[in-house]
Amino acid sequence: MKRLLPLFVGILMTGASQAAPPSTSPKEEKSSESAMQAQYPLVPRLTQDEYEATLRHWRTKYPKTFTFQKRGESPEGFAIYLAKVTDTAVSDADKQVCLVTALHSGPEHSGTTASFALMEWLLGDSPEAAETRRRQVVLFMPVINPMALFHTDRFRNSKGVDPYTSVGPLGKALDARSLMLKNPEAAPEVAAVLSVIDEYQPEVHADLHGIGLQEYSPEQLGQRRLYQGQMMTEVTGSAYSNYTLRPWDWRVTEAMIAAGREAGFPSDRFEADAQRSLTGPEVAVQAGRLWSGQPLFYTSQYGYFKYHTMILALETAWEESAVARMRGLLQLGNMTWEDERAPGYPVGRMKSLIGRFITTWGRNAAERRASRAELWPAQEHAGMGLLYPETWGRATLVCATSRDAKQALQGDLKTLATRIAPFTGEEQAVALNTFFANGPEIKVALDTTMTKPNAESIPALKHGIGFRLRLPTLKPGKLDVRLNGMALPESREDGYEAWTADGWTQVQVHVPPAKAAAMSLYFVTCAYQPAEKRVIGWLPPAEVRASLKSDVAHALLPTHAEVPYGPHFRQTLDLWLARSEKPTPLVVYIHGGGWNADDKSDIHRHLDVKRLLDAGISTASVNYRFIRDAQSASVHPPVQWPLQDAARALQLLRHRAGEWGLDPERIGATGVSAGGCTALWLGLHDDLAKADASDPIARKSTRLSAVAVKAAQTTLDPQLMLEWIPGSNYGGHAFGLQKPGMSRPDAFPPLLAARAELQPLIDEYSPLHHLSAGDPPLLLYYPRQAQIGSMKKGSAQSDPAHSALFGALMEDPAKATGVSLQLLYPGGPVTEDDSMESFLIRHLTAR
Repeated sequence: MKRLLPLFVGILMTGASQAAPPSTSPKEEKSSESAMQAQYPLVPRLTQDEYEATLRHWRTKYPKTFTFQKRGESPEGFAIYLAKVTDTAVSDADKQVCLVTALHSGPEHSGTTASFALMEWLLGDSPEAAETRRRQVVLFMPVINPMALFHTDRFRNSKGVDPYTSVGPLGKALDARSLMLKNPEAAPEVAAVLSVIDEYQPEVHADLHGIGLQEYSPEQLGQRRLYQGQMMTEVTGSAYSNYTLRPWDWRVTEAMIAAGREAGFPSDRFEADAQRSLTGPEVAVQAGRLWSGQPLFYTSQYGYFKYHTMILALETAWEESAVARMRGLLQLGNMTWEDERAPGYPVGRMKSLIGRFITTWGRNAAERRASRAELWPAQEHAGMGLLYPETWGRATLVCATSRDAKQALQGDLKTLATRIAPFTGEEQAVALNTFFANGPEIKVALDTTMTKPNAESIPALKHGIGFRLRLPTLKPGKLDVRLNGMALPESREDGYEAWTADGWTQVQVHVPPAKAAAMSLYFVTCAYQPAEKRVIGWLPPAEVRASLKSDVAHALLPTHAEVPYGPHFRQTLDLWLARSEKPTPLVVYIHGGGWNADDKSDIHRHLDVKRLLDAGISTASVNYRFIRDAQSASVHPPVQWPLQDAARALQLLRHRAGEWGLDPERIGATGVSAGGCTALWLGLHDDLAKADASDPIARKSTRLSAVAVKAAQTTLDPQLMLEWIPGSNYGGHAFGLQKPGMSRPDAFPPLLAARAELQPLIDEYSPLHHLSAGDPPLLLYYPRQAQIGSMKKGSAQSDPAHSALFGALMEDPAKATGVSLQLLYPGGPVTEDDSMESFLIRHLTAR
C-alpha cells in the first residue's frame, strides 16, 4: 500500500494554514494512512478474466435465458461482447428489445458493474424479472472499451477515439449526416455497437455511466480501485453535456427516477432541477442564463436517428440504484415536483453545478423576488465548485462572487485554506482545513466561470443569497452544516433548513442581506452520518471469484501497482514488498497464456504470494507485450518481445532495488506455462546485461538465483517435442507461423517443416539450449500430469503442451552440466521440495 501513501497523506495534509505544519514521524504518517484506509477501504476491481468468466458461467447456468457472442474486437485485440437475456421458450416475434450499453466503460467503472448487476437481477427468479424475460429481449454490451476499463482508466481507445462521444483525433469518427463511420479501423468499439443496433433495431437504448478514476492523474491512480464511499450525484435519463440524449417523453425518465427513489436512491434532473431553459443557435447569446448542455451528436443517438430508438443515459454511483432505475425503465412511471420548502413556482434556483444550486434568499415571496431579480443577471459571473470526488457522508458547495475569490480557489487542495483565509478569516480557514483533512477528496472541481482569465466580479449583494445542497439520504444523522467553517443554526433567515423531499434531504442555506453584502466567498460544508448501509462494487458470482482467486487478490493488493518498465500499456508490473529492515529477496512471476493472453493478475491462481511475503520474500508480477503485438510491429520472431520484456522488467527491478529495499543478489523467477518457459529462459540464458549501454537499466544483470516453474515448456524444438511427446502442437505461434484464422495447433506443421531454417532462432528461444554449468537450481512442477499421461518417453499425452515430459527431457542435460533440477509431479519420485514456494524460500533465504 506504499503507493497510496502520497495520496492519503496529501488528503490529510490539504489546506495547511499559513503557520508551518508540525512535523510528523513515519509512524504517525503510517497511522494516519491506516485510519484513512479503514474509513474508506478500496473496492475490488472487475478484471477481464472475471468479466469473461461471468459470461461463460451464466451461459452454463442459464442456458434457456442467457447467451453471448463476440461482436467485435478493439484495436488492442480485446473482444467486445454482446449478451442477450430473454426467455427462449417464448417467440421473439412479440418482444420488445432493450439495448443496455456502458459506452464510458473505461474509467467509469460503475457503468459496467451496474450492467452486470442488472443482468444478474434479470436472470433471477422474481416474477418481475421472469415477466420481463417473457416480454422483452434485453441486450447488454457492458464493456465497450476493454482497454480503458482493464488497463488505462482513460476515455479513449489506443487510436484516440472515445466510444461514447465518437470523438477522435480527426474529429467525429461517426458522421451525423451519413450515420457512417469515417474510419472503422480506428473505432471498432463504435462499429460493434452500431452492428448491434443495425441487427436488432431496439425500441430503447439505455447507456449507463458512473463513478471512476477519470479525474485522477496517473500519479493518483494508485491501486486503480474506487474507495467505499466514493460517489457522485446520480442522474437519470440524459447527460450533463448533451441535452438531446434523452427520451422524448419526460415521463419515461421520471419512471426511472421514481423506481430509484423507492429503493432509496434519488437522482438529479439536469435543466429541470436547475430551473433553466435549453440552449440553441438563436438563443446562444443568452448562454449565461441557459442550461449548459448542448445539442450534440453522440454514438448512442445513432439508433434514434436511424431507427427512432428511444435513447437515454444515466449516471450511477451504486449498482443497486442502477438496477432499480432500469427496472423503472422497463415498467414506466411518473413524477411530481416536491423539493421546495416555500410555496410557489419553482423559480428560486439561479445557477447549478452537479446538483448544487445558488438560490434566492427571502423570508417571503417579495424578498425572494427581489433576490431573484438581483441574482439572475449576476449569476453568470458567480463561480461554483465542490470537493471532488463526491463522498457519501460529505457534501460541499463553494461560490465566489469576486475575481480575487475565484483566483484563490484555483490551485492545490493542500494549500486551499491558506489561500482563502483573507476572504473567510483565519479562524474560519482553520476550521475549513479540518474538514478538508478529514475527507478523501483530491481537489476542488470548479466551473468555467472560476477559471476565466478575466473573470468579472459581482457587485455587493443587496438582497441576500441562498445555497441548496441535496443529500442522497433520508436519515442524515449528526447533520453538521457550516458556512466558511462556522456552524450554522437552524433558521429560515440566517442559517439553514433541512427537510426530506423528492428522495433527498434538502439543505437550504440562507445568507441575509447584511451578511451577504460583506462576503465574496461562500464555502458550504455539510457532514452527516447516513443511516442507510450502502456499498459499491458489484462482485462476480462466488464460483467465478473462487476459480480466479479474486478475493485473495483483493485482500492482498500490491505495494506498487502498474509500475511501467516500458512505453507499451502492457509493459507494467505489480510489486509486493515484504516487511523487513534489511533488503529482501525477490521472486518475479511471469503469467502464461501462450504469450498471447492472460494477465499478471492471475498470480494468485498459481503462487502463494502471502506465504512468500511471510517468509520475507518480496514478489513481482509482470505483464508483457504479446506475440500479436510483435506481429503487428513486424517483429520476427514475435516471441522475442515477451521474453525481452521479462528481462527488461527484471532489470528495472534490479535498477530500483535500493529504492524498494530489494536484494539484487537474491532474485528468483517463476511462471506458468509460457510464462514458465520465459522464466526458464531467463534463468538459463547468458547474462543479457549490456555493459556499454548508455541506459543504466540495460546495464543491469538478468541472472537469477533460482527458478521454479509450473507446466512450463522447456524447448520449442518441434522435432525434440515429437520424440518425447507425440501429438505435440505447440510453438509455431512463437515464430510467427500462426496466421489469421489459424489455430495454434495449425501453426505446428509449418514450424516442423521450417525447422532447419529456423534452427538458430529455435535454439535462441528454447531454455534447454542455454542449459550450462553454473546455472541456478531448477524446480519443474507439473500438477496435472496424473491426468495427462504416463512419464514414459514417447507416450501419448492428453495435454502435450503442459506434460511433465518437458521436464523429463531436461533431466539428463541438467545432470551432465551439474545443474540441480527437481521434477515434481503427482505420483512422481519424492523431491526435496514439495512446492514451488518451499523451493524458492529455501534457495532465496539461505545464506
